[in-house]
Amino acid sequence: MKYFTVDILTPSKIIAKGIPAESLLIPTVRGQINVLEGHTHIVSKLATGVLSVFGGPDYGDRNFAISTGVCKILENKIVILSNTAEENTDVDVERAKLALKNAQEHLKNTDGLTLEDIEKYQHKLDLAKIRIQIGEFTRPR
Repeated sequence: MKYFTVDILTPSKIIAKGIPAESLLIPTVRGQINVLEGHTHIVSKLATGVLSVFGGPDYGDRNFAISTGVCKILENKIVILSNTAEENTDVDVERAKLALKNAQEHLKNTDGLTLEDIEKYQHKLDLAKIRIQIGEFTRPR
């Protein structure tokens, strides 16, 4: 089985390096990309969403909450450069719920907010929802 290697980087740290992947689902501003063996070379802008790395039978699947940035797919090497990234096993769900509530409060009344502020709080709201989604998915019920 041929594998990709995946690096996930943010401005502040290396989240993961050299993850083996049989396939990936990458959220981009133009929609989700499903990366399989033989995929064409691409550089694309990332959207806030879930990055899924499927390890196949030899490696486990991994999920990451990511926000805006860039991905580069070149032969068997994939680099994700994201403003923020967090693996599902590292998500603090309670903190994400507080962030969601805070963003919702700010967006209730946008009269005093600039367009940049509205976009910032919408981005925080979207990321909090993604973090809660993948964080709760990994928690025992």
